Amino acid sequence: MANETRIDFYVLENSNGQGRLRVACRVTEKAYRAGHRVHVLARDAEEAGVLDDLLWTFSQSSFIPHALATPQNDERSSPVRVSHCLPNATDIDTLISLANEPIANYTEFSRIAEVVGTAIEDKAIGRTHFRFYRDAGLIPNTHTITSP
Repeated sequence: MANETRIDFYVLENSNGQGRLRVACRVTEKAYRAGHRVHVLARDAEEAGVLDDLLWTFSQSSFIPHALATPQNDERSSPVRVSHCLPNATDIDTLISLANEPIANYTEFSRIAEVVGTAIEDKAIGRTHFRFYRDAGLIPNTHTITSP
């Protein structure tokens, strides 16, 4: 990839139980509407399933065509994919990460959006990811979200 990967952190100030996931849905919607091919990386299969359902219902005024991808079926025809496995980056330009680990192959994506929740564990994970990208020479952008 010739251009530097853009890294954005969306940090929640306050939240209800699904705040982190709702922010991920909003960021996904914005990226999809801008014409990007998006992969939402969940922490695990259960969270991927919740995100799959939430993308259909989080907003009455939006429609985000998406598919739940699995290792057996990566759903390449869908402009938005959700899974708990890193995607093949050849046809994805935007990765929205809810994962526990930073994205080691970040150079394969044009943009990575990291969503950080309000729980102590979420904040610790966010700090680790931020340091990882900063130590790699990138300058992450931070956006504070007051309500999901």
